[in-house]
Amino acid sequence: MSEQPTRDPRAGYEKVDVTAGSTFRAGLYILGAMFLTAVLLVPLYRLLVREEKASQAPAATALRVEPKRMEPRGPRLLVAESKTLAAFRAQEDALLGSYGWVEKDKGIVRIPIDEAMRIVAEGGLPAFPAQPASPAPGRER
Repeated sequence: MSEQPTRDPRAGYEKVDVTAGSTFRAGLYILGAMFLTAVLLVPLYRLLVREEKASQAPAATALRVEPKRMEPRGPRLLVAESKTLAAFRAQEDALLGSYGWVEKDKGIVRIPIDEAMRIVAEGGLPAFPAQPASPAPGRER
């Protein structure tokens, strides 16, 4: 069996490892390095700020701008909702009650809704060919 070394309770602590003087000197070196860094960086910072301000473009001069050009391009807030809604519905009614091209190159036209309803009432809805039934998902044949 190995024996545990015994300690002398009168010894206290090991005095050869660290001395208070070397610890104090290390603290002073750290404080000195911090102070020296601050002394060197503050003038460097001020120099870089001056160079940045000098490289900035001069402030734009006030120019005359037309009021229409100053309006934002994006969506605007509704000021008079009822008037806006009435104008929108009038535009929709005009589209529903008039003839016009939807896609002229493909030959797709728009007809008034009353005319479309009359045509469907007279001839009925067109019959589409029946699609073949597809097998239910998950079943194998």
